[in-house]
Amino acid sequence: MRYLNTLLLAAFALLPGMAAAAYPDRPISLIVPYAAGGGTDTAARILAKKLAPRLGQSVVVENKAGAATQIGTQHVVKAAPDGYTLLMGTANLGTNPAFYDKLPYDAKKDLIPIVQVTDVPVYIFASTEGPIKSFDQLLAAGRSPNGLSYATAGVGSIPHLAGELFRRKAKLDLRHIPYKGSSEAVIAVSSNQVPISFDNLAPASGQLKAGRIKPLAIASERRSEAQPDVPTLAELGYPVSASSWWGVLAPKGTSPEVIARLNKEINAVLKDPEVRSYFLEQGMHPVGGSPDDFARHIASETSKWKSIVSEAGIKLAE
Repeated sequence: MRYLNTLLLAAFALLPGMAAAAYPDRPISLIVPYAAGGGTDTAARILAKKLAPRLGQSVVVENKAGAATQIGTQHVVKAAPDGYTLLMGTANLGTNPAFYDKLPYDAKKDLIPIVQVTDVPVYIFASTEGPIKSFDQLLAAGRSPNGLSYATAGVGSIPHLAGELFRRKAKLDLRHIPYKGSSEAVIAVSSNQVPISFDNLAPASGQLKAGRIKPLAIASERRSEAQPDVPTLAELGYPVSASSWWGVLAPKGTSPEVIARLNKEINAVLKDPEVRSYFLEQGMHPVGGSPDDFARHIASETSKWKSIVSEAGIKLAE
């Protein structure tokens, strides 16, 4: 009897490990808090496509857009913490606390970071038909009595915050012209309605290839493999770093074993040559790393943008 009891105890001790080893045994939902077709959505879909065979289960991308990513994020926060509902988190996890006094979730308490997927730096673009042909001309125009206007995808977007950060660092007179998304902002600068814009590479790539706009600088700590000839703002004397970013998170309470498995497999996907090539073509830098790395990144971004938004007095109702 004593021998039988010992065997039973040993079997029960193995159950948590056995349950973790069985994960996943059904399809996984990856929630994108934006509409289909945008950068977050396309990045999530290539990640899901490559992740599925590694996990042995389908990874289904679901779009739940609205309220500056709050609807999709809240859906994941309320989901069962079993690893079957994940969030393709965005830079809004870092910027929303700067704009909203009350959110329906606390990203730090209600979500567990798994891995940062991409870093998507902001560029300064100029119309090739406009008066700004170089970075020095941009500085001169920004210091002139009339100042300089710049376009972005909207108030509170990462490109807008990048423009504000650069304005303050360089002590320029820059006037923000917000548009309803990157597509409108790109058209505005390519047609020389506005002389410059702050934006990510992917929305601007068509006009860039057509020769209607040119990149003057990138707000990144290093040059991009996608545009290696474009200098960083730091190289030009203005250490400004501003990026959109995406990463995968799970609801609070998800087991460490599941988090570790997902982290391992997503890191492997990010090393896949096809994935890296796709991301770099879109101006997205594959990142990877540990859950702690991603948690530190979110905390740093939240603190950074809270300070800038507060000091600049930026309001979403602008």
